[in-house]
Amino acid sequence: MDTGRLKRFAAEARNILMQGVAHRLQALGFQADGITTEEPTLFAGGATFMGEVVSEDFYNKWLSLKFAVIKHGLEEIAEEAAYTWFNRLVAIRIMVKNNLIAPILQYESEGVMVPLLVSEARQGRMPAMSADELRKLTALLDDDSKTADQFKILIVAFCHTNPVINNCFGHISDYTELLLPTNILAEGGFIDMLNNTEFISDDDYKTPELIGWLYQYYISEKKDDVFASFKKGKKADAKDIPAATQIFTPNWIVKYMVQNTIGRIYLDNNPYETEIQKGWKYLVEPTEPTPKENILHYNDLKDLKFADLACGSGHILNEGFDILYDLYQLEGYSRKEAIENIFNYNLTGIDIDTRAKQLAQFALLLKACQRDSSFADGHLMPIVLDMPEPYHYKEQLKDLLPHFLIGCNQKMVQEITDAIELMDQAKNLGSIMKFNISEQTRNAIAVRMEEYGNDKTISDEFEQLKERLRIILALTEKYAAVVMNPPYMGSANMNKELSNYVKNEYSIGKEDLCTSFMILQTERTTINGLIANIIPPSWMFLTAFKDLRHSIIENQTIQ
Repeated sequence: MDTGRLKRFAAEARNILMQGVAHRLQALGFQADGITTEEPTLFAGGATFMGEVVSEDFYNKWLSLKFAVIKHGLEEIAEEAAYTWFNRLVAIRIMVKNNLIAPILQYESEGVMVPLLVSEARQGRMPAMSADELRKLTALLDDDSKTADQFKILIVAFCHTNPVINNCFGHISDYTELLLPTNILAEGGFIDMLNNTEFISDDDYKTPELIGWLYQYYISEKKDDVFASFKKGKKADAKDIPAATQIFTPNWIVKYMVQNTIGRIYLDNNPYETEIQKGWKYLVEPTEPTPKENILHYNDLKDLKFADLACGSGHILNEGFDILYDLYQLEGYSRKEAIENIFNYNLTGIDIDTRAKQLAQFALLLKACQRDSSFADGHLMPIVLDMPEPYHYKEQLKDLLPHFLIGCNQKMVQEITDAIELMDQAKNLGSIMKFNISEQTRNAIAVRMEEYGNDKTISDEFEQLKERLRIILALTEKYAAVVMNPPYMGSANMNKELSNYVKNEYSIGKEDLCTSFMILQTERTTINGLIANIIPPSWMFLTAFKDLRHSIIENQTIQ
């Protein structure tokens, strides 16, 4: 994979999409400072905007966009819209190249820049959509000058009805539909670029890590801006942390870390197995076998729990999937059983960045589909979690919990309430949050979560509660191996809340986020489990990390 070419593609794509979104915002009446020059006016049965009659649906989406701009700023909303379309359209292209869906973005013929998605709709074949959207589309289909408007309705409907795209990336926010770049179908626009790029080869499209590399390069300009602000003395806001700390790990380093953790644990338990390790190029053979008292013994492959608690777009999880899949195959499991067990029991990923989490899920699901196409219906998703916004129903929490956790006592209610209170800072603290949850409370949560499963009929209060309880369970679990490329950020660049939390909870690693994560790794790993990470070497010699070094020497073993 030529990462230099990928970087050029991602940078060019971002510029094209951001320009298109900016023009669209301008056409919707927003100035560069977020102030509106004109607003739609509602009347019975519809609305008017800039002298034209528009639907009430447009009016509502426009208002939603305005409120989002007021809350987050025009620049952040533009970035969000551009990301949304980049990630989904690239994912669709990847699925096409892996023969999982029809080539819906491909042009119907050379020189006719009409995607097959639109051509098919003109012949009566289209994705499912609401009756209202269908009426709008039908009214447009006879007008060939409205191709972009037709495409907008169709691509949103496709994203909502395709199980992989919808399950990985979720519903498109209502106002984001308004921000589909005006030049999306133009010559030199993003669809044209996807269809004709020489920067991405067919082999690249078969690699699940592709979308992760593209995302890192896509946000590289944002990363440069954040680091430039550090030089001016600015502290990292929560929204800056993903761009400032995400680094996509080179493949050989990932293989080295995974083969020498989860791979080593398996071989220590199966000393007469010699065939599978022949494919593990980066496995280090010890001069002496692991002492029996230091081996992590397990009863079933499902007990080999493997986590990356700052997983980014999932490169380490992908390699974990590959090794675990081979182990299940070695022990006689079918392809379907192996994937189901890996997704249900073995792999856990968490990230502070929702977009990275979406890409990690997509990459893992693509790996599953490449081995068994039955997973293309999205019926089983890998466990990759992101950090939620503050809980909307905190005032009712003490009344809600006894109904959610049947038979729970006051101690359980207080422990969970305190944990969810801490999660108000989830987007800032990420996985270093520590929850004071007793084993009894944790078991009660786990049982109830399994009973609820994927029930979509429960109330919004319970659905949001489940989202937070999943994080609590994942960050109080003990894993056989925790492998990470953790976020790097010196204490000088941390915001006040993050800095204070690290000082209080990770005092011997407080000088950098990555050393705080080193401590987290050891806390989340079972006795005789293994951790691996790639971090800067300053912790090995700087005076500030003296206590950390003593702790490692006294309490852990370095292999």
